[in-house]
Amino acid sequence: MSTHGFKLYDREKRYAIEQASLAPYACLSAAAEEQRIWPEKPHPYRTAFQRDRDRIIHSRAFRRLKHKRQVFLTSTGDHYRTRLTHTMEVAQISRTIARALGLNEDLTEAIALGHDLGHTPFGHLGEYVLNDILLGKMSDHPGMPAGNLGGFKHNYQSLRIVDLLELKYPNPGLNLTHPVREGILKHTRLKRTAISWPELHSEGLHFEQDSPSTLEAQVVAIADEIAQRTHDLEDGLRAGLVSIAEVRDLELVRRAEEDGGFCVTDFENAYEYRNRLTHRLINILVGDIIATTLGSLSVQGKSTGDWCPFRKTLVAFSEGIDPLQNELNKFIYKNIIFREPVKRFDEQAREILVTLYQNYANHPEDLPQNIYAHMRDGGAQSEELIPRLICDHIAGMSDLFAIHEFEKLIDRHDIRTSVDANTLNKLKSG
Repeated sequence: MSTHGFKLYDREKRYAIEQASLAPYACLSAAAEEQRIWPEKPHPYRTAFQRDRDRIIHSRAFRRLKHKRQVFLTSTGDHYRTRLTHTMEVAQISRTIARALGLNEDLTEAIALGHDLGHTPFGHLGEYVLNDILLGKMSDHPGMPAGNLGGFKHNYQSLRIVDLLELKYPNPGLNLTHPVREGILKHTRLKRTAISWPELHSEGLHFEQDSPSTLEAQVVAIADEIAQRTHDLEDGLRAGLVSIAEVRDLELVRRAEEDGGFCVTDFENAYEYRNRLTHRLINILVGDIIATTLGSLSVQGKSTGDWCPFRKTLVAFSEGIDPLQNELNKFIYKNIIFREPVKRFDEQAREILVTLYQNYANHPEDLPQNIYAHMRDGGAQSEELIPRLICDHIAGMSDLFAIHEFEKLIDRHDIRTSVDANTLNKLKSG
């Protein structure tokens, strides 16, 4: 079969394409080839960032995202976002922005796909519970840590997963490049003064600054906000938590209608309006970021293809759009995320997670064999690391697995709980 003179697009070919086609402020793959915790030989036909992306997709933590709650319980309905679909939307928006700005799409996509690996079961509630446990705020509960052990934050946990917890290669973790690791860590605000993280590899994370040092990472951070704003609004409308009339009071929504040349009366049903609105909102926000960032870069005057950290955030909303998207965000939190139908089972979910921790602390043999062996054989004897290992296991659970594990443990150890069978069934079915 003739290839008409085509030659393999090997790693060096990809490097040459990046050098010729990407903007001067993009992060080139060749510059990060040796930027790993553990040295590795380069792959023959994949760049460093392509390998990182592939490793994330093939990880166990990535697969579990499909059964983790975003805002609504994963069993509520087929069309509500899960943590996995949110991740895919962030990746798509990120790549669109990166391509328009001439940035490295492979790096951008890798960061986006890995940014939420550390999220807990039951959405942000799970994050709050584990944070309280590891800050010593539940010391009045039996079996809980008494002191501050560093707290819990999902972006730090995402880094812990890719650096330590995934076990697929000769060394711990996925051994990702430093630009991907830093982008995962800094996709949300750092809390460096409040969090002490054991076994953290600090190389390449640029802890001297809070903002991501690559534009690609900055793109993912803001794409995460766009995805949250738009899909939380769409899901809230679908669930009936807010009405179209309420939403149309928002200036950004009115601007989306004007930009798209449509009005609610143009559609026969709310479904069509909701879809059009979501599309136009994303279009406005993405277009605004691209234009604003290009303006900031022209002022910055940066001109290097090597990986040289940016010292401040340049990927941002304009002064005109930023207050409007903030207004939308406040509306979503008040009227959707903090509404009773969304929070209906939060107390029960909290008790499930607390009970799981207490049981594992009292019965470590109930933990997976590799974690139990690590604790039993002296690999985790510090008072700080044993609670962290228990929280690692709980944080990795999907919503449904946490419920099933809770049911098994209360039967096995005759644990008293106020979470009855009827509530568990409702949690499973949404």
